[in-house]
Amino acid sequence: MKTLDDELGPSLHKLEITLKRQSLLNEKQLVQKPGFDKEFNEIIKKTVLPIMIEYKKFLDTKQQNMYLSCIIERPYQLNEGVTFELKDSIKITKQPTVRRITFFPRNERIHIFEEGLLGDDHPVELSYAKNEISKEFVRKKMSSLIKEYIDKLLLGFQ
Repeated sequence: MKTLDDELGPSLHKLEITLKRQSLLNEKQLVQKPGFDKEFNEIIKKTVLPIMIEYKKFLDTKQQNMYLSCIIERPYQLNEGVTFELKDSIKITKQPTVRRITFFPRNERIHIFEEGLLGDDHPVELSYAKNEISKEFVRKKMSSLIKEYIDKLLLGFQ
């Protein structure tokens, strides 16, 4: 009888090698990207992503009692950009309860697309110059997103 390592090991090893190769290729392309694309990726890597990770870790510590979960991902429709998604991990309200914020480049500016799929909220897309995206700005955006989400959840209980 084969062990799991014998059965799955070779496939996992191939995946690991492919992921490492892809990561190196992505880093190489990032270094070679001209102008704004390179600057955008630096802003994401040094400013936006660390703050998203900080908020995710904080929410993960509260997840057990609050039933909230969040993910950070690269949106499939954008080859550059990052999304923070917040949702309840159990069905708390009758309405769909997802909030997303996505940072992505367009026309030499950084766009922020906020989706609030709670009731009558409409998605909002705003555009900023790269020098406007500071750590404090990203913290305010993240805190606002989470507070609005919690307020909407609380309204569902009234």
